[in-house]
Amino acid sequence: MDYPRHKLLTLAFLFEGIALIAALLLARYFEIHLFPLTKNPLRDILYGTLGAVFPFTLFVFAVSKKAEKVPFIGSLRKTVITEVKPIFSNARFFDLVIISLLAGFAEELLFRGFIQVRFGIIPASILFGLIHLISPAYMIITMIMGFYIGIFLHVYGSLLVPIQLHFIYDLGALAYLIYRVPVEHQ
Repeated sequence: MDYPRHKLLTLAFLFEGIALIAALLLARYFEIHLFPLTKNPLRDILYGTLGAVFPFTLFVFAVSKKAEKVPFIGSLRKTVITEVKPIFSNARFFDLVIISLLAGFAEELLFRGFIQVRFGIIPASILFGLIHLISPAYMIITMIMGFYIGIFLHVYGSLLVPIQLHFIYDLGALAYLIYRVPVEHQ
C-alpha cells in the first residue's frame, strides 16, 4: 500500500484541513479563544520539544526487535511496520515536516483547543484515539498519547506546547520509522 508523494500530501492537507476548519468553526461558535496560542513562545516550544522525548523513546522501543514478543506492544509494532510505514515509504523528509506541522497544528487546535476545553481531557483523548483507528493497539496507544498531550495543555495553559509536542513527536517517529526501521517481509 505504497502511497505516491502527491497522494500522501493531498490526503494530509485534506484531512488536516478538515480538522483545522472544524476547530476554527466550533471554537468560534462556542466562543472558545484559540488565539493567541501562547504568551511565552520560547518557553512553550522548549516544553513541547522536551515533552516529545518520552513518547519518542517509547516509540523507538516499540518498533525495535526487542518489542516483538512483548504482549500488546508486539501487535502495535507489527501494525506500525506493516501498515503505517508503507504509507510514508515514498515521502521525503520535507514531506514529513509538512505532514507533522499540519497534524500538530490542526489536530491540537481541534482536540486540545476545542474538545478538551469544552468537554474535558478524557473525551478529547478518546476521540483522538478513535480518529487514529488503524488497529485496536494503535488506537489505545493514541488515546494514551492524547491524554499525555492533554496534560501539557492543562499544566501550561498554552496551545503551543501540545502543538509543538505533537509536531516534534510525529516528525521524530516518522523519520525514525522511515529511515531507521528496516523493512520486514512477512
